[in-house]
Amino acid sequence: MQFVRIESDQGTWQATTLDPEPYLKALGDLLPRLPAGARAFAADVDHYDFTASRCVKDLTLGAMTLREAGEGRMAAVIEFGPNRFKHSEPLTILYDDVREFAVEVEEWHSTARVWPESRRLGSVQLDEIVPNGQGCRHEIRMTGGVIVIDCADLRATWGDSLADETTRDHESG
Repeated sequence: MQFVRIESDQGTWQATTLDPEPYLKALGDLLPRLPAGARAFAADVDHYDFTASRCVKDLTLGAMTLREAGEGRMAAVIEFGPNRFKHSEPLTILYDDVREFAVEVEEWHSTARVWPESRRLGSVQLDEIVPNGQGCRHEIRMTGGVIVIDCADLRATWGDSLADETTRDHESG
């Protein structure tokens, strides 16, 4: 990530520092250069408020879909499930005109505790949306990897409405 700081300390007690402050300071300059949907999502006051129910921290990956969108475009949808201790609803992000979609998954360590409910990508630590000249780049750092999407724009919706809408669009198209 360019601005958000995520640092792990491998001392006696493993700790991770999550610091969105450098990104929040740069956001004033970045927002005018972001497409409308990305700008709205990045500027949401709850986005980086770790105590807010609409903060991205601690969301879990539900599903990722990449599909043809017609007119020479690709679309992607990422559905994030709520953390039951923090969020009251899921988050769905629809990416329009996707040019890059990458997922990097970290290796399991031989000492890792793997339970049936263990998630390989883990949960969201933080994300960052920056302009890239043709739209935006959304990088989502997970506890077990990273997701990167370059696209023309994105639309983020809390609750089930966007997931229902994308299913209808896909079934009718």
